[in-house]
Amino acid sequence: MNMRILTPEELKRAYDTDLTEAFPPSELKPLAAMESLRKRGVYDPLGFFDEAGEILGYMLVWRHSGGRYALIDYFCVPAWKRGRGTGGKLLEAIREYYPPDTVLIGESEAPTGDPARDGVILRRLGFYSRSGAVTLGYDCALFGVHFKTICWAVELPDEAEILRKHQEIYLEQFGQERYERYIQIPLAPGEAVRPVTDWTEE
Repeated sequence: MNMRILTPEELKRAYDTDLTEAFPPSELKPLAAMESLRKRGVYDPLGFFDEAGEILGYMLVWRHSGGRYALIDYFCVPAWKRGRGTGGKLLEAIREYYPPDTVLIGESEAPTGDPARDGVILRRLGFYSRSGAVTLGYDCALFGVHFKTICWAVELPDEAEILRKHQEIYLEQFGQERYERYIQIPLAPGEAVRPVTDWTEE
């Protein structure tokens, strides 16, 4: 398996096809926002390819500017590659790609109470747990979507530090005013999730 940073053209093609198929509009930020983060030097749109050059999956990683901490912004295995153990191999590869002390934060949609939706959501959380992820003690909500917070680390830091770095990743992009409007990290127990809002750079 080969892994490399996607070119802008490859990222656009992935966005228009596999990412749009895998993520609902409420969870998929605009392509322009991804490119803005890339230009800031904090975004790694990684593609995984087999020996023949066929795409196996994508991992779009948003790094904290101070190093060590990184957020798995999007993780996608194309529909025709799912169910073959590909996702687990990609997660293993990404942990080997970054330095051993890297703390990878993830956000996975929280159960909704709707049985029609929760089957997929719970299977996804179970997959992450089997891959070595730890479910942290705080949830978050981003632009009105409720997520469980998960983490991969060789040695798990204090959760208060993970929370602080998680907040800082978004604060560095949005600033305090927009952060308080759109981002809820942490989402306190019983706190209402704000209405769904599109990602905005205004």
